[in-house]
Amino acid sequence: MITIQHQETEKSGVFEAWMQATEESACTEPMQVGEMTYQRPTPERMIIDHTRVFEGFEGRGIARQMVLAAVDFARANNRQIIPVCSYAQAFLNRTEEYKDVLE
Repeated sequence: MITIQHQETEKSGVFEAWMQATEESACTEPMQVGEMTYQRPTPERMIIDHTRVFEGFEGRGIARQMVLAAVDFARANNRQIIPVCSYAQAFLNRTEEYKDVLE
């Protein structure tokens, strides 16, 4: 199971993807499997500048989950997203559903 955690400062923020340990894994602690960073040039704007899924965890929809967490956060906090990262840009521009948060 993937959990998305969010941290924010006055000028930037990060969404981190964490995978919970499973009975089959040797690791018993949750491990970070991805991150998406953004800058805040103004209180109303988020510039998503980088999305990364760590090696070995690609193809599981982790980047999608981080972008969707950013969309939910933007909607809840009355912000606009400027996707500079190629993944976030392609994902958000694919459908009308996310146009309300795009600048």
